Amino acid sequence: MCTYLFQKEICLDIGVENLARDIAHPTSALLDSGANRIFIDQVWAEKIRLPLVKLDASIPVYNTDSTLNAGGWKINLILGWTWLFKHNPEIDWQTGVVTLSRCPQECDDLGKPSHI
Repeated sequence: MCTYLFQKEICLDIGVENLARDIAHPTSALLDSGANRIFIDQVWAEKIRLPLVKLDASIPVYNTDSTLNAGGWKINLILGWTWLFKHNPEIDWQTGVVTLSRCPQECDDLGKPSHI
């Protein structure tokens, strides 16, 4: 999926789990240290039946050129700063290799892979 974007991004092939249904849905996630949070495409989330919670106020999402993002994403998931801070992956930006060697204990408890 990420081949539609720049050549210099790092995407992870992951499975997004719906814990209520015990099903993992494969997708690509873009690592984006410039994104403040984790973002998921609403249409895709609804398609895989992830439980969604309506917010009291919407959170505007802006593109790098400061324009408001209108949707139509080419990827389903963006892993931003909050994810990067929590999992603290080793990233080789030249090769695109991401190693999850410093994840919190709960990742080990879930049986996460150590290398992506």
